[in-house]
Amino acid sequence: MKLRIFALMASLILLLTACTSLRTASEGKQKAHELKTKEHIVIAAVGDSLTEGVGDPEGKGYVGKVADSIRSNEQVKKVDVKNYAVKGNRTEDLLEKLKDKNVQKGIKDADYVFLTIGGNDLMKVLRQNFLQLTVEPFQEEEKPYEKRFKKIISEIRALNNHAELIYVSMYNPFTFTLSELQEINGVVTDWNNIAKKELKKDKHAKIINIEDLFNQKSDSKRISEEDDFHPNGTGYSLIAKRVNQAIEKEGLPKE
Repeated sequence: MKLRIFALMASLILLLTACTSLRTASEGKQKAHELKTKEHIVIAAVGDSLTEGVGDPEGKGYVGKVADSIRSNEQVKKVDVKNYAVKGNRTEDLLEKLKDKNVQKGIKDADYVFLTIGGNDLMKVLRQNFLQLTVEPFQEEEKPYEKRFKKIISEIRALNNHAELIYVSMYNPFTFTLSELQEINGVVTDWNNIAKKELKKDKHAKIINIEDLFNQKSDSKRISEEDDFHPNGTGYSLIAKRVNQAIEKEGLPKE
Protein backbone atom coordinates (compact mmCIF):
# COMPACT_ATOMS: atom_id res chain seq x y z
CA MET A 1 0.00 0.00 0.00
CA LYS A 2 2.81 2.39 0.95
CA LEU A 3 4.55 1.65 -2.35
CA ARG A 4 1.36 2.44 -4.26
CA ILE A 5 0.90 5.75 -2.42
CA PHE A 6 4.53 6.66 -3.13
CA ALA A 7 4.06 5.89 -6.83
CA LEU A 8 0.93 8.07 -6.98
CA MET A 9 2.72 10.96 -5.27
CA ALA A 10 5.67 10.67 -7.64
CA SER A 11 3.33 10.71 -10.65
CA LEU A 12 1.54 13.78 -9.26
CA ILE A 13 4.83 15.64 -8.76
CA LEU A 14 5.92 14.85 -12.31
CA LEU A 15 2.55 16.04 -13.67
CA LEU A 16 2.72 19.33 -11.73
CA THR A 17 6.29 19.90 -12.90
CA ALA A 18 5.29 19.33 -16.52
CA CYS A 19 2.34 21.75 -16.21
CA THR A 20 4.59 24.41 -14.67
CA SER A 21 7.12 24.01 -17.49
CA LEU A 22 4.40 24.30 -20.13
CA ARG A 23 2.95 27.40 -18.47
CA THR A 24 6.37 29.04 -18.24
CA ALA A 25 7.08 28.32 -21.91
CA SER A 26 3.64 29.67 -22.88
CA GLU A 27 4.18 32.84 -20.85
CA GLY A 28 7.56 33.32 -22.49
CA LYS A 29 6.03 33.09 -25.96
CA GLN A 30 3.26 35.51 -24.96
CA LYS A 31 5.76 38.09 -23.72
CA ALA A 32 7.71 37.79 -26.95
CA HIS A 33 4.54 38.72 -28.86
CA GLU A 34 3.76 41.63 -26.56
CA LEU A 35 6.32 43.94 -28.17
CA LYS A 36 5.89 47.65 -27.66
CA THR A 37 4.38 49.76 -30.45
CA LYS A 38 6.90 52.16 -31.99
CA GLU A 39 6.59 55.65 -30.57
CA HIS A 40 8.03 57.31 -33.69
CA ILE A 41 6.56 56.22 -37.02
CA VAL A 42 7.77 57.37 -40.43
CA ILE A 43 5.65 57.39 -43.58
CA ALA A 44 7.25 57.84 -47.01
CA ALA A 45 4.86 58.49 -49.89
CA VAL A 46 5.66 58.35 -53.60
CA GLY A 47 3.73 58.46 -56.84
CA ASP A 48 1.27 60.79 -58.49
CA SER A 49 -1.38 63.40 -57.64
CA LEU A 50 -3.54 60.93 -55.72
CA THR A 51 -0.78 60.50 -53.15
CA GLU A 52 0.10 64.20 -53.32
CA GLY A 53 -3.50 64.92 -52.27
CA VAL A 54 -4.64 67.08 -55.20
CA GLY A 55 -8.33 67.92 -54.85
CA ASP A 56 -8.50 67.86 -51.06
CA PRO A 57 -9.37 71.35 -49.71
CA GLU A 58 -7.35 70.59 -46.59
CA GLY A 59 -4.36 69.56 -48.66
CA LYS A 60 -3.89 66.38 -46.64
CA GLY A 61 -5.09 63.75 -49.08
CA TYR A 62 -5.35 60.17 -47.89
CA VAL A 63 -1.71 60.21 -46.72
CA GLY A 64 -2.24 63.08 -44.26
CA LYS A 65 -5.53 61.66 -43.04
CA VAL A 66 -3.97 58.26 -42.35
CA ALA A 67 -1.10 59.98 -40.52
CA ASP A 68 -3.64 61.80 -38.34
CA SER A 69 -5.31 58.50 -37.47
CA ILE A 70 -1.99 56.96 -36.47
CA ARG A 71 -1.22 60.03 -34.33
CA SER A 72 -4.47 59.44 -32.43
CA ASN A 73 -3.01 56.21 -31.06
CA GLU A 74 -1.93 56.98 -27.48
CA GLN A 75 1.16 54.75 -27.83
CA VAL A 76 2.47 56.82 -30.75
CA LYS A 77 4.33 60.00 -29.84
CA LYS A 78 5.36 61.22 -33.29
CA VAL A 79 4.51 60.58 -36.95
CA ASP A 80 6.72 61.99 -39.70
CA VAL A 81 5.36 62.21 -43.24
CA LYS A 82 7.74 62.52 -46.18
CA ASN A 83 5.59 62.97 -49.26
CA TYR A 84 7.52 62.90 -52.55
CA ALA A 85 4.51 62.38 -54.83
CA VAL A 86 4.17 64.70 -57.85
CA LYS A 87 1.08 65.53 -59.87
CA GLY A 88 1.31 64.10 -63.38
CA ASN A 89 3.98 61.52 -62.60
CA ARG A 90 3.93 58.34 -64.66
CA THR A 91 5.83 55.14 -63.96
CA GLU A 92 8.93 56.34 -65.83
CA ASP A 93 8.90 59.58 -63.81
CA LEU A 94 8.70 57.67 -60.55
CA LEU A 95 11.64 55.49 -61.55
CA GLU A 96 13.67 58.68 -62.03
CA LYS A 97 12.38 60.04 -58.72
CA LEU A 98 13.64 56.94 -56.94
CA LYS A 99 17.19 57.91 -57.94
CA ASP A 100 16.95 61.07 -55.82
CA LYS A 101 19.12 60.78 -52.70
CA ASN A 102 16.56 62.52 -50.46
CA VAL A 103 13.80 60.19 -51.66
CA GLN A 104 16.03 57.17 -51.13
CA LYS A 105 16.81 58.23 -47.55
CA GLY A 106 13.13 58.84 -46.84
CA ILE A 107 12.22 55.36 -48.03
CA LYS A 108 15.10 53.76 -46.10
CA ASP A 109 13.85 55.35 -42.86
CA ALA A 110 10.19 54.49 -43.45
CA ASP A 111 7.91 52.17 -41.51
CA TYR A 112 5.27 52.61 -44.23
CA VAL A 113 5.65 53.35 -47.94
CA PHE A 114 2.45 54.63 -49.58
CA LEU A 115 2.19 54.47 -53.37
CA THR A 116 -0.16 55.39 -56.21
CA ILE A 117 0.95 55.16 -59.82
CA GLY A 118 -0.45 54.20 -63.21
CA GLY A 119 -3.27 56.70 -63.67
CA ASN A 120 -1.17 59.04 -65.77
CA ASP A 121 0.15 56.13 -67.84
CA LEU A 122 -3.48 55.43 -68.72
CA MET A 123 -4.06 59.11 -69.43
CA LYS A 124 -1.15 59.18 -71.87
CA VAL A 125 -2.64 56.32 -73.89
CA LEU A 126 -6.06 57.96 -73.81
CA ARG A 127 -4.74 61.32 -75.07
CA GLN A 128 -2.78 59.69 -77.88
CA ASN A 129 -5.82 57.73 -79.09
CA PHE A 130 -8.75 59.90 -78.05
CA LEU A 131 -10.20 60.43 -81.54
CA GLN A 132 -10.18 56.69 -82.29
CA LEU A 133 -10.36 55.19 -78.84
CA THR A 134 -10.37 51.40 -78.60
CA VAL A 135 -9.14 48.91 -76.01
CA GLU A 136 -6.17 47.75 -78.14
CA PRO A 137 -3.72 50.60 -77.34
CA PHE A 138 -4.25 50.05 -73.61
CA GLN A 139 -3.67 46.32 -74.02
CA GLU A 140 -0.48 46.97 -75.98
CA GLU A 141 0.80 49.17 -73.15
CA GLU A 142 0.09 46.57 -70.46
CA LYS A 143 3.39 44.67 -70.75
CA PRO A 144 5.62 47.78 -70.74
CA TYR A 145 3.61 49.12 -67.79
CA GLU A 146 3.97 45.81 -65.94
CA LYS A 147 7.73 45.86 -66.51
CA ARG A 148 8.05 49.40 -65.11
CA PHE A 149 5.76 48.63 -62.16
CA LYS A 150 7.86 45.60 -61.22
CA LYS A 151 10.99 47.72 -61.38
CA ILE A 152 9.42 50.34 -59.10
CA ILE A 153 8.64 47.71 -56.46
CA SER A 154 12.10 46.22 -56.85
CA GLU A 155 13.76 49.63 -56.39
CA ILE A 156 11.69 50.38 -53.29
CA ARG A 157 12.51 47.00 -51.79
CA ALA A 158 16.21 47.44 -52.53
CA LEU A 159 16.05 50.52 -50.29
CA ASN A 160 13.78 49.06 -47.62
CA ASN A 161 12.73 45.41 -47.45
CA HIS A 162 10.76 45.55 -44.20
CA ALA A 163 8.44 48.57 -44.43
CA GLU A 164 4.75 47.95 -45.05
CA LEU A 165 4.22 48.85 -48.72
CA ILE A 166 0.68 50.08 -49.31
CA TYR A 167 -0.43 50.54 -52.91
CA VAL A 168 -3.72 52.35 -53.51
CA SER A 169 -5.26 51.06 -56.72
CA MET A 170 -6.53 53.08 -59.67
CA TYR A 171 -10.13 54.09 -60.36
CA ASN A 172 -11.82 55.34 -63.52
CA PRO A 173 -11.89 59.16 -63.26
CA PHE A 174 -14.00 59.45 -66.41
CA THR A 175 -17.03 57.61 -65.01
CA PHE A 176 -18.93 60.87 -64.50
CA THR A 177 -17.54 63.06 -67.30
CA LEU A 178 -17.09 60.62 -70.19
CA SER A 179 -19.57 57.89 -69.35
CA GLU A 180 -19.58 56.76 -72.98
CA LEU A 181 -16.04 55.42 -72.51
CA GLN A 182 -17.24 52.30 -70.74
CA GLU A 183 -14.23 50.33 -72.00
CA ILE A 184 -12.02 52.24 -69.57
CA ASN A 185 -13.59 50.40 -66.64
CA GLY A 186 -12.24 47.08 -67.90
CA VAL A 187 -8.85 48.60 -68.65
CA VAL A 188 -8.54 50.03 -65.12
CA THR A 189 -9.42 46.62 -63.66
CA ASP A 190 -6.84 44.88 -65.86
CA TRP A 191 -4.10 47.31 -64.87
CA ASN A 192 -5.02 47.01 -61.20
CA ASN A 193 -4.68 43.24 -61.57
CA ILE A 194 -1.12 43.74 -62.83
CA ALA A 195 -0.26 45.50 -59.58
CA LYS A 196 -2.17 42.94 -57.52
CA LYS A 197 -0.29 40.05 -59.12
CA GLU A 198 3.08 41.63 -58.38
CA LEU A 199 2.29 42.72 -54.83
CA LYS A 200 1.00 39.25 -53.89
CA LYS A 201 4.63 38.10 -54.03
CA ASP A 202 5.55 40.52 -51.23
CA LYS A 203 4.56 39.48 -47.68
CA HIS A 204 4.86 43.10 -46.50
CA ALA A 205 2.74 44.62 -49.28
CA LYS A 206 -0.95 45.39 -49.50
CA ILE A 207 -3.18 46.67 -52.29
CA ILE A 208 -6.07 48.92 -51.28
CA ASN A 209 -8.87 48.62 -53.82
CA ILE A 210 -10.85 51.82 -54.38
CA GLU A 211 -12.45 51.25 -57.80
CA ASP A 212 -15.86 50.74 -56.21
CA LEU A 213 -15.68 54.07 -54.35
CA PHE A 214 -15.97 56.01 -57.61
CA ASN A 215 -18.04 53.89 -59.98
CA GLN A 216 -21.65 54.92 -59.25
CA LYS A 217 -23.45 58.08 -60.28
CA SER A 218 -24.03 58.97 -56.63
CA ASP A 219 -20.27 58.71 -56.07
CA SER A 220 -19.73 61.86 -58.14
CA LYS A 221 -20.07 63.83 -54.89
CA ARG A 222 -16.73 62.30 -53.87
CA ILE A 223 -14.91 63.95 -56.79
CA SER A 224 -13.46 67.48 -56.70
CA GLU A 225 -15.64 70.04 -58.49
CA GLU A 226 -12.49 71.94 -59.47
CA ASP A 227 -11.32 69.35 -61.98
CA ASP A 228 -13.96 66.56 -62.00
CA PHE A 229 -11.03 64.17 -61.80
CA HIS A 230 -9.41 63.92 -58.37
CA PRO A 231 -11.14 62.92 -55.12
CA ASN A 232 -12.40 65.71 -52.87
CA GLY A 233 -12.15 65.71 -49.08
CA THR A 234 -14.88 63.10 -48.79
CA GLY A 235 -13.28 60.87 -51.41
CA TYR A 236 -9.88 61.03 -49.73
CA SER A 237 -11.47 60.28 -46.34
CA LEU A 238 -12.98 57.10 -47.76
CA ILE A 239 -9.62 56.06 -49.22
CA ALA A 240 -7.93 56.80 -45.89
CA LYS A 241 -10.53 54.71 -44.08
CA ARG A 242 -9.61 51.67 -46.16
CA VAL A 243 -5.90 52.21 -45.64
CA ASN A 244 -6.50 52.57 -41.90
CA GLN A 245 -8.49 49.34 -41.84
CA ALA A 246 -5.57 47.49 -43.43
CA ILE A 247 -3.13 49.04 -40.95
CA GLU A 248 -5.34 48.22 -37.95
CA LYS A 249 -5.73 44.64 -39.09
CA GLU A 250 -1.96 44.22 -39.28
CA GLY A 251 -1.16 46.33 -36.22
CA LEU A 252 1.25 49.24 -35.95
CA PRO A 253 5.02 48.62 -36.24
CA LYS A 254 6.74 47.31 -33.12
CA GLU A 255 10.05 48.32 -31.54
